[in-house]
Amino acid sequence: MVFGVLADTVGLLTSGDLVLLRRVFKGVDAILHAGPVGDLRVLEQLEQLAPTKGVCGNAESSIVRSEMYVRIAWRQGPLTLGLIHGYGKPQHLKQFLLRQFEEEPVQVIVYGNNFEPLARQYGETYFFNPGSFSGRLPEGQKGPGKRRVGLLFVQGRKVEGQPGILLAP
Repeated sequence: MVFGVLADTVGLLTSGDLVLLRRVFKGVDAILHAGPVGDLRVLEQLEQLAPTKGVCGNAESSIVRSEMYVRIAWRQGPLTLGLIHGYGKPQHLKQFLLRQFEEEPVQVIVYGNNFEPLARQYGETYFFNPGSFSGRLPEGQKGPGKRRVGLLFVQGRKVEGQPGILLAP
């Protein structure tokens, strides 16, 4: 299964955004949005490309927060995947994310907080962050941000990710 993954849309997608996403996410089985979405209609826009799961982030309106989960987990073959935005400083983020899924342990955590593109196994858990769709930089970095998304490949127990794919027209 191939997932197109994004985070930090913070509002409606433009027609140009959808063209770029259609190109990068061509052939994906589903899309995962790790928040913040900014507007519930973003999920409807993404559904035009592929079935979509999303969670709210830390910068959502009360309307979005009332309609979306903070985290979700689901079985994908032999693995359980978790989707969450995440909160907190980068140095403690992975521990925080693991605690959020203590009641329903997951083998893969897809998250958006800190916007640092990442695809790496830590212990028993594979962590995946696509980077920021809006171009926000990870904490502590300066300079112009670049818009990024990612692809996550799950086949049986094998997981590979390609984070930080630059969106360029």
